[in-house]
Amino acid sequence: MISKLLISVFSVPFLISFLIGGQPDINFTKYHNPKEINKFLVDLVKSNNTISRLHKIADTPGRNSVYVVEIGDQVGMKNKTVPGILVTANFGGINSLASEASLFLINELIKSKEKRSGFTWYILPVGNPDAAWRYFIKPLYADKGNSKPINDDKDDMTNEDGVEDLNGDGVITVMRVKDPEGKFISIPGNKKLMKKADWLKGERGIYKLYSEGIDNDGDGKYNEDGPGGVDVSLNFPHLFKPFTKKGGDWPGSEAEVFGLFKFVFSHDDIAMTMNYGDTNFCLIPPQGGRKSQVDMAKIKVPERMGKFMGIDTDRTYSMKEIMEVVKNIVPAGFEVTESMVASFLGLGAIVNPIKGDLKFYEKISENYKEYLKKVKLDGKRLDPKKAKDGSFVLWSYYHLGIPTFSMDFWTLPKVEKKKKDKNAITAETLEKMTNEEFLALGKEKIEKFLRSVNAPKNIKAEFLINGVKNGVMTPKKMAGFMKNMKKPEDSSAGTPEEIAIIDFSDKKLGGKGFVEWKPFDHPTLGEVEIGGISPLSKIVPPKSMIGDLVSKQVPFIFDLVGKLPLIKISDVKVVDLGAGVFKIKAWIENRGFLPYPTEMGKKNGRIGSVIITLNGKGIKLLNGKRRSIIKSIGGNSIESVEWLVLTVKPTSVRIKSETRIASSDSISVNVGGKK
Repeated sequence: MISKLLISVFSVPFLISFLIGGQPDINFTKYHNPKEINKFLVDLVKSNNTISRLHKIADTPGRNSVYVVEIGDQVGMKNKTVPGILVTANFGGINSLASEASLFLINELIKSKEKRSGFTWYILPVGNPDAAWRYFIKPLYADKGNSKPINDDKDDMTNEDGVEDLNGDGVITVMRVKDPEGKFISIPGNKKLMKKADWLKGERGIYKLYSEGIDNDGDGKYNEDGPGGVDVSLNFPHLFKPFTKKGGDWPGSEAEVFGLFKFVFSHDDIAMTMNYGDTNFCLIPPQGGRKSQVDMAKIKVPERMGKFMGIDTDRTYSMKEIMEVVKNIVPAGFEVTESMVASFLGLGAIVNPIKGDLKFYEKISENYKEYLKKVKLDGKRLDPKKAKDGSFVLWSYYHLGIPTFSMDFWTLPKVEKKKKDKNAITAETLEKMTNEEFLALGKEKIEKFLRSVNAPKNIKAEFLINGVKNGVMTPKKMAGFMKNMKKPEDSSAGTPEEIAIIDFSDKKLGGKGFVEWKPFDHPTLGEVEIGGISPLSKIVPPKSMIGDLVSKQVPFIFDLVGKLPLIKISDVKVVDLGAGVFKIKAWIENRGFLPYPTEMGKKNGRIGSVIITLNGKGIKLLNGKRRSIIKSIGGNSIESVEWLVLTVKPTSVRIKSETRIASSDSISVNVGGKK
């Protein structure tokens, strides 16, 4: 009886949980809604309060709490001595897989002391919970906006014209209605898909397209002002676009983003960020190509500033030339940086990644591709999205100046276009054939040829073979008919993404990724058809894929953090120059792969220098400084600092290197013999 009771109490999930430190049970066979995620975080911290802490950084307009969970051996310490890693996920709210990946990471860190040691981890599993909820309620539709009420159409009502599930299938798709003023047509060869008619190709539009619903406010527009406010993923400062419908009133106008700002700037130990979403800086390095407002090699100085600086404003200058001028007019000891000069002259933001940083991104990309091969996730797929203006990843790279990475975990498998058969029969090859050569092709090849040229179904291979044998038909005559026939429609027509979702829907979703067009009697538009690509089917993979995708890809972050800069005192040498004078030389090494700081960190000046201090009793400093700085150390590189000191008796000096995000180190050496 007792044994049965013990078995019922210590069930397998409970026992596993008990063995790993009271960790709440979570599995990756489903997507978790924001309420479930927050409950998991609260329970996890209660069960593991010595190595984890929960930070509430915001309440959303939809009354959801936004949490950052802190995990590490220095939780609760004000002045941490290890670097911090910030991992954020799902700012768009529609990428449920990103949140699952963050939960998987949390799970791994709690279970493994080895994985969490040496760093403090800060993980935000869902950056936009208001939008994330939409995946779990009906009808399903894609909208990245939080729940902030916004009058999108600028009339006298707010949120009055949202979507409606007219056909009751649980998803919001598209309505198409025939109209003489229509701009769209079905894609020839792929009637499921729509495209804008191209008049240059002789195409004429016959359809108008609307979001599924009705015109609630009677303004002739459909679903233009429904629930769903600011897109949190576009509310960050770098290249923020004002006066847009979804970006917010100003950078950080949303509680979710402003709360993250406060958190980041109160945790200056953060040395790297990783964002789980729709970009992938591990796979494809940050993209350039943005047009800068100013050519930094040809800067035109405003006349007012030129007079103050005492330079000719009729010519242009390089940034280096201007910095030399500024150095001569600022107070002694004032550090002049590119960022400071750019701000002073109002030159605008840097908009493209710096070449020096792209070198390490490109190497990491190579490593990641090899990693994907090992875990067998290197199949061809659609490219990740490019980072958008106002996104977290751009803010992190350009403003924080620290190594910034991202992962998207899944995009639709790429559908390769079928290669043309080099041996296929064409009008040109047919025209040159003799009767005997044609007959030698055989029935099967001729039948395949007929289907490839869109021949009428009643024309069979036997008909042509008999025609040639009886002298009624020749290959040359067939070629003539073939040239005049209408070319077969391209069944692969559509954008790569559209082709991929149709293919994936048919192979993996049982056709549920696309809603077939079906007629509907609309109250105002009359006869319409409702259908199209199902919302989120091209973004969120089936739940059966979650475990494999996150368990194989998330661990790459442990390889990344191992590449962070690590500043150590490599060696110290003391040389006796005579008469009590000694030369002390210290070599400061960056043992990490990544530079300290990044090139962007150098430009924006946010990351502090390596501080080298020399302290000891009974010494007089003849040359050098008790507090020296090394502005930067490349990856796997060494810099040195020298001092000349005078001492009348043997003593000991302590040399210390300090950084906030790349470790600190110290060493004591004897000067003048034993102390």
